[in-house]
Amino acid sequence: MNKGRPPSSEVFFPKKSLGQNFLINPRIRQRIIEACELQPDDVVLEIGPGMGVLTRPLSAAVKHVLAIEKDNFLAPQLEKEFAGTNVTVEHADVLKYPFEQLSAPMKVVGNLPYNIATPIIEKVLAFRRKFPVFYLTVQLEYGNRIVAKPGSKDYGSLSCFVQYYAQTEKLFKIPPSAFSPAPKVNSCFLSLRMRLEPAAKARDEEFLFKLIRTCFSQRRKTLKNSLAVIYGKGETEELLRKFDIDPMLRAEDLSLEDYVRLANQDVSIKPEA
Repeated sequence: MNKGRPPSSEVFFPKKSLGQNFLINPRIRQRIIEACELQPDDVVLEIGPGMGVLTRPLSAAVKHVLAIEKDNFLAPQLEKEFAGTNVTVEHADVLKYPFEQLSAPMKVVGNLPYNIATPIIEKVLAFRRKFPVFYLTVQLEYGNRIVAKPGSKDYGSLSCFVQYYAQTEKLFKIPPSAFSPAPKVNSCFLSLRMRLEPAAKARDEEFLFKLIRTCFSQRRKTLKNSLAVIYGKGETEELLRKFDIDPMLRAEDLSLEDYVRLANQDVSIKPEA
């Protein structure tokens, strides 16, 4: 069986431009498969199958795997290996792939390159009604930001954005030695379980995330100063009094629910622009 090598005798070198760090540790591979709670009738979308280290056990555990691989060398090799099996390999950029054409539901599994982790997560969340759960490997620092709670140094606009649409959980850490080439930092395995509806619904989600980004872009400032950029000084003081929020708090002190309450305030206070 191929154990973490390209399914070809040709020489292959990982591409830094694609953020390629391939999983080679069989114990971690097994932990990932077990954490995904796979069922025989599941359909899985695998983002970046690479050398197929996860594709093989995934295909043995579920009904069908759709594996999207961008690499010009690896994709054709995977197509050859999995021809005639329950694995469909698509040679494509996942950010350009037409998710709207996919049947639902599908579990998503992916080892995400750090440089495009956010746009991939944004795209999966945008199609969350097709994808009830997203299991992903990311750098530990980035994963900590996704699952962070109010009051922590890792809590920020990314935390709020992902948690608005999904329940997040860090399942376990992964050491650099589990990958080849070994990254310089630890990684972690997360789950994002999609919410059919946000726990606290914003009337205008675009405005909600604008408000959150504005506050966290100036996280050393107090709320009375950071919110004044959006509402103006007088309106900000009125708004914070209305919701009994201490104006001396900072962005990381407010929960996502607090931000939703602020974004849903009386439209007479909200500026037109």
